[in-house]
Amino acid sequence: MGKTILVTGKEGFLGNKISQHFLDQGYRVAASIPPRKDTFPSVEEEGRLFVFPWSRRSAVAAKNFVLQTLQELETLDEAWIIVTPEPDSFGLAEMAPLALDENLDGGIKGLLYLVRELLLRQVTQPSLVLRFVFFDEDPSNLPPLAALHYHGLKALVTALLAQARKRHLTVWAYETMIPRIEEYVAYLLTSKTTLPSRWNVWGGKKSLMNSLFTKKENP
Repeated sequence: MGKTILVTGKEGFLGNKISQHFLDQGYRVAASIPPRKDTFPSVEEEGRLFVFPWSRRSAVAAKNFVLQTLQELETLDEAWIIVTPEPDSFGLAEMAPLALDENLDGGIKGLLYLVRELLLRQVTQPSLVLRFVFFDEDPSNLPPLAALHYHGLKALVTALLAQARKRHLTVWAYETMIPRIEEYVAYLLTSKTTLPSRWNVWGGKKSLMNSLFTKKENP
């Protein structure tokens, strides 16, 4: 049987397309969905798809996502972390403190918890590949919290890329601001010219954050 791929955000277009691609290739996939009262971890597609309702507010949930993936699918070879800002984010001044906490817990903290678990796994399994996929049509014009989420995580990934180069680990990072999302998915899954430990920007202009270590590819 093929590799096991972890993908965040199966409810979104990117996460769903990436998950389905690997299922179609005969791989095993662990995909996250938002937690609801009537959802539970489940194994589908003849044992090749593990669906995990991931509470991004919980460090325990992030650990369980990784551990239960290993338990149900036996291995974990790649993780695809999808980063797309919430389109309905409110302005900072309009958010009550409780809503602010929920936004931070469900956004930045949740991904940090999961990335931490994956990095811990990479210490004992250096072959584990981490792939970060960023997409927004105009990340320079995001509401404040969405900007913190997007650009804060970009800064985190830039630091991880530098560490990966020093420690000979495999970390990939991708970004586009072109709204041709189907073509972006094809680029992510089939391009042979992208490079690990660098920012790979599809059809977009280099930003200050990625200007030093970027592989740009035109659509």
